[in-house]
Amino acid sequence: MQPLEGFRVLDLTHVLAGPCATHHLRCLGAEVIKIERPGTGDPMRALSLQPEQQGVPPGFRALNAGKKSVVIDLASDEGRAAVLRLAEGADVFVENFRPGVARRLGLGAEDIRAVRPGIVYCSISGWGQSGPNSARGAYDHVIQAATGMMALQGSDSGAPPVKVGFPLIDIATGISAAEAILAALIRRLRGDTAPITLDVSMVDSALALMSGPAASTLATGKAPDRVGNRGFVGSPGAETFATSDGYISVAANTMGQFETLCRLLGRPHLAAPPYVPAGLAGGAFLTNVATDDLRQELGKAFAEFTADALEAVLNDTGVPAARVRDLGEYLGTLYPHTPGIGIDGEPVSFGPAFRWEGEGRVALSPAPRLGADTDTLASGSENASRYKVGTT
Repeated sequence: MQPLEGFRVLDLTHVLAGPCATHHLRCLGAEVIKIERPGTGDPMRALSLQPEQQGVPPGFRALNAGKKSVVIDLASDEGRAAVLRLAEGADVFVENFRPGVARRLGLGAEDIRAVRPGIVYCSISGWGQSGPNSARGAYDHVIQAATGMMALQGSDSGAPPVKVGFPLIDIATGISAAEAILAALIRRLRGDTAPITLDVSMVDSALALMSGPAASTLATGKAPDRVGNRGFVGSPGAETFATSDGYISVAANTMGQFETLCRLLGRPHLAAPPYVPAGLAGGAFLTNVATDDLRQELGKAFAEFTADALEAVLNDTGVPAARVRDLGEYLGTLYPHTPGIGIDGEPVSFGPAFRWEGEGRVALSPAPRLGADTDTLASGSENASRYKVGTT
C-alpha cells in the first residue's frame, strides 16, 4: 500500500510549482484531480502552439502522470458548485492563483472548509499570501533576480547576472509544498482537528535553497562573491578544469585528496609549501587556499590530460570527479546504469528523488488529455464519501 493511497487531492494549479507539488503526492499514492480551464487547460499543454502534441507535450507529461483531468469554468456558478462537490470528498486542496483570486472565485480556505471542515488547504504563490509584494506576479527567473540567486552565478563580479539554467525555484517550491502537505496530513492522522492553511512561496523556497550564502550574508553583512565553477569550500582542487578535450569537475577538498590529485597530475610539489600551508592533516579542508598562482599551475597540468582518463583514475583513487556532460549524454550513458527514479507508464516523467528499498519503481498512467475525466467526476454522480480518508 502506498503512503497516500485513499487520499484525494483537488489540484487547481498550473505551470510548474503547483503541478510539481501534486505530482509528488500522486507518486506517493494520492488520487489527484486536476481542475483545468475550458479550451486551453494548463498552459503547459501548449494546445495552440504545439497542436501536434495533442495537449500532452513532454513538459506537461513530466509533472502530471497519473492525474485525472476535469474541465471546469471556475468563473461560473455551476463551476464553483462543481468544485465544492468534489471538495466534499477531498483531503487536500491546492491552488496557485495570485493571492486573493481563489477567495474572489468563492474557493478560498473558508469556502472549502464550509463543505469539508478538515481539509488541508495549500496556497502556492510567488511572494506569499501577505505583505507588500504579495500581489506581484512571479516566474522562476524573476524570483532568481529578486532574491539574489541570479547575482551569485558566474565567476566575474563585473559580468552580467546569469540565471540558473532550469526552473530551480519552481521545482523547489513544489517540493516544499508537498513536504508541507505531508506534515499537515500527519497532523490530521494524529488527531489534530484545527484548521490547516498552508502558505508556500517561491521567495521562501529560494531562500531555503540559499541557506548557506544567506547565513553568511546575515553574519557578515556582505553578499558572497561569485565562485563560478569552483567548489564552495575554496580548495584549489575543487574546481572545473579545462582538459585537452573538454572539462572536468573535481572535488579534492581535503589535504589528502589534494595530495592524491597533484600526484596523479605529475605535480606533487603543488601540495606542499609554499602553495599550501605546512602541517595540515589529511582530512583538513583547504578552505580558501586557492590562490591565483596555484590555480594557474593546476590549469596547466589539467590541460595535458583527457577528461575521460582523469575521471576514471581520480574516482578510482577516492577523489570525486566527473567529466562535464550535457543532459542528453548523462541520460543516455550514466543514468541507465543506475537504479533511477523513472516512472513506469510515463517514460518522460520522474518520481521523487528517493527509492523504497526492496520495492520497484512508481507505476502511473500517462498524463491525461484535457478533460478526460470531466464526465466521470464533475457530474456529482460519484459517492464522495468513499474518499473521506484522514479528515472529517
